[in-house]
Amino acid sequence: MNTELQEAFGFKTGEVVQMLVETSGLDADDNELTFPVGALAIIDRIERLGDRQGIAFTLAIEGKIVNVFDEGDGLPAKAFFYQIMTDKDDAERPFTLSDVSDVDTYTHAAFVHGEVSEGDHEVGDLQDLLRAAWGLMTEEQRIDFLFTDEAKAVLSAAGILKD
Repeated sequence: MNTELQEAFGFKTGEVVQMLVETSGLDADDNELTFPVGALAIIDRIERLGDRQGIAFTLAIEGKIVNVFDEGDGLPAKAFFYQIMTDKDDAERPFTLSDVSDVDTYTHAAFVHGEVSEGDHEVGDLQDLLRAAWGLMTEEQRIDFLFTDEAKAVLSAAGILKD
């Protein structure tokens, strides 16, 4: 019988990790994808499995494929992936799904990049992030964006929308 765990070997579900090995698998459309060493993944599940498999980690890799690594593969997990740490909150801790889901993570990263380099990096980073988010949005979401108070205020300030 499988038992779901919240943590094992110093890792917890919801943590972002970086792959130490090349990883392959099928995406949702049955296309074989291969990600290089350094790919990002999120720990989706940790389980204690029966037989020789022992502890198993289910990872969502680059948001495209899902792979399972278990003790039968030669764990400890640290042979296949490692925790990404953050000091976003002025205390070093693992980077988690909560951080990924928080827009302030990205605005803070752009701010810090601007502070540690030339200030224009902050604006450039924010532009790059908006373009990436825009590319993921549906046409309907893009239209809905126009009707947000923030978008209307910026467009008005630039004279694109006239009062």
